[in-house]
Amino acid sequence: MSPSAAGARVAAIPARQKQLIDLLLLLSSVLLFYLAFPGGGIAELAWFAIIPVIIALDKSHKKYAFMLGLLAATLGWMVSIWWAVGGIAKISAIPENLVVPVIFIYCLYSALPYALVTWLHSRCGWGRSIGGAIKSALALTVLVNFVPQLLPGNLAHALYLTPLQIQLADIGGVPLVFFVLHCVNFLLAAGVLLWRSQRQKSLGCFILAAVVFLANLAYGAVKTDRIADKLARENTRLTLAMIQPNLDISLRTREAWLAKRETMRALIQEAEKQQLVDLMVVPELPVPLSYKNYLEDRHFFDEIKGHGDLLLTAIQPLDKSRDSDAGYFNTMELISGGQVSHQYFKQKLLPLGEYLPFEQQLPFLRGWFPGAANYQSGQEFQLLPLAVAGGVNILPLICYEAVFSDFVGVGVGLGGNLLVNTVNDAWFGQSPGGKVHLALSLFRAVEYRLPLVRATNTGITGIIDPGGNIIPESQIMPYQAGYSVTQVKLATIGSFYQANPNVFKYICLLFLGFALITGMGKKNA
Repeated sequence: MSPSAAGARVAAIPARQKQLIDLLLLLSSVLLFYLAFPGGGIAELAWFAIIPVIIALDKSHKKYAFMLGLLAATLGWMVSIWWAVGGIAKISAIPENLVVPVIFIYCLYSALPYALVTWLHSRCGWGRSIGGAIKSALALTVLVNFVPQLLPGNLAHALYLTPLQIQLADIGGVPLVFFVLHCVNFLLAAGVLLWRSQRQKSLGCFILAAVVFLANLAYGAVKTDRIADKLARENTRLTLAMIQPNLDISLRTREAWLAKRETMRALIQEAEKQQLVDLMVVPELPVPLSYKNYLEDRHFFDEIKGHGDLLLTAIQPLDKSRDSDAGYFNTMELISGGQVSHQYFKQKLLPLGEYLPFEQQLPFLRGWFPGAANYQSGQEFQLLPLAVAGGVNILPLICYEAVFSDFVGVGVGLGGNLLVNTVNDAWFGQSPGGKVHLALSLFRAVEYRLPLVRATNTGITGIIDPGGNIIPESQIMPYQAGYSVTQVKLATIGSFYQANPNVFKYICLLFLGFALITGMGKKNA
């Protein structure tokens, strides 16, 4: 090995003391990420969460920076979605020891965009300038938000209960909120790094971070006031009831449903007593039921439902005369006038929970995971028009379909103007799973300025208005059987994001391309 090569290798490996400090900084970011994420519940920490690991990147070799980013992001995701292990094991009947490596691989895959950005951050010398902070935030925005993900969660979702801070989603969706959040993080980190050597530039970073943060709040205040005013003047309303049965996941058979359905009867009858209901929503449940396919269910619901429509999340078996292993459809049935007037077949299935990924290409996987479900996916949206409220078209979203903005946008483009998300998060118990699922879904209300009805089996149940606020009277205490009856205002608001969903993406790609062309020519610091 030549002396120059040996010297380069030594330079690439920081001193042990620096490695220890970097590890502590990395763990600090992991802790802040966990506390900021819905499971931790301290949303304000999102504005500072990645500062420690950015500081650790300062003057680090690009390979070392890549490994720091990979480790930090992998650990961050692992501590934030640990609850998924038990839930997936229950819903798929797969042993937890087989689910753990799957979750680890997912976390590692999700960490790759962060690792690549830390590599770029070091390689292009973006750590100690305003321009570099913006470029790093831009690169992270592109790689995290515009690369397909099984579960598109990120730090922006920590802000789901702070409506003032997420209103920019009506311009650029979650990616714009993500960019602003991470721009502040990178600017503050640059300010800290420059404080001793270049005080004036450091103050510039701090001031710009404050301006970005306050501008985001100001936009949020203006938008929320305007939307609240518009909703206050809106006369078109829908009386909507939601039922939360709180059925245990051990109840998975028809017999179990028939034995427990009297609980449902009592809840529906109590809700109907409150006032005339236009739409009754029954959530996704662990038991097989269907108005269309089971005569007992048809008689049961006909006995207790009022004059309004009933929306039921159901299971439809495929024609087994053709294939004994054909499986099932997860569906929504809109019952109006004593019949299923419209039906929607779920399109985005939950991996492992509803289907076995790569089973067609690797048939032996079924032998490894014999308990994995065999659901089939629908091929298109079917809007569900309400007979009792002219002009209202339900956009049905079953389970985690609501977390995919582009997917929801297709349905909105077809004319859907009431988002209804039926969910069964009972698989995740009282873990943060329900909060994370709500956080990922809530942004659709802001992006498309439409009400989002979230009816769940065990919680978290509620209706989100177009401003991103959870309507208080719509909420039902989690992990208890209950119901709510809510007056939902149906205002036509619209958003820039709805009309132009890809504008911010193209702007990001354009500027990132320029940043890479100019930055890659620089030597690594």
